[in-house]
Amino acid sequence: MSARRFRLVRHRDVSGVSGTGPVAEGVQFTDGAVALRWYGDYPTTTVWDGIESVVAIHGHGGATVVEWLDPEAGPDPDLRLPPRESLPPRPWPDLHAAPEPHGPEPQDPDPLHSDEDLGSRGAAPPSGWSSYRAFR
Repeated sequence: MSARRFRLVRHRDVSGVSGTGPVAEGVQFTDGAVALRWYGDYPTTTVWDGIESVVAIHGHGGATVVEWLDPEAGPDPDLRLPPRESLPPRPWPDLHAAPEPHGPEPQDPDPLHSDEDLGSRGAAPPSGWSSYRAFR
């Protein structure tokens, strides 16, 4: 399966915020995850584990429905992803952990904006910085 586009269509505005008609658009990725972008005065993007979660939270008992814009795709024979249910849970890596006693120093995930460069109060960059380095 490849990514598949959809939109949420609200028949009845239960929340009183988004109105009726098309209220959001989204894409369901190959692994089933969903990215959803809301229209309107407060556009927001959210990510969900699957379309079932989106409907459970935003469907309001049938007041809002998913309208698929792309046809349902069959399995992609060239893509071999294991089912998500078969994958073990993995925590996010701790990018700010103390270095191992005998291991290499950890890499700063953002070397242009390290805390050391901000001074004692986290204010302006050091005077030796050019605007090129600070804002590139």
